[in-house]
Amino acid sequence: MPRYIIERQYLLPVYQHLAVEAPDLESACREALDDGEHDWEDAQEDYESSRPTTIVSAVEIASEEEWAIATKSQYERSGLMYDGRHELIEIPREFSEKDHPAELAGILDRNDCDEGRVLIDGDDLKRLKSIAGMRVHR
Repeated sequence: MPRYIIERQYLLPVYQHLAVEAPDLESACREALDDGEHDWEDAQEDYESSRPTTIVSAVEIASEEEWAIATKSQYERSGLMYDGRHELIEIPREFSEKDHPAELAGILDRNDCDEGRVLIDGDDLKRLKSIAGMRVHR
């Protein structure tokens, strides 16, 4: 049976509310983006708004020796995954990060009934529910 090392991640928003005094909004925004001007020491992690877990990359581990190493620790798995000896496998789209705005535009375009109406069902409805984090019944 094939064996894999899979990297998964979820993107966790980290935010700050900054008080910025500036001559205009553009200047205030530039200052807010300057990490040298404002550090992240009092930043907040927003677990409730984290994005869904996605699969980032995967490699297949063929040898018993490497599999024994892979089962030891996170550090060992990371080393095997990115040591250059294993080719990254293409991740099926349903498990990987997507370009949601482009995907939504495509769904709306396919289902446009003119006159400001959209009729969505079938696979497109399942996909929209998945993007929204809703349970999809198969």
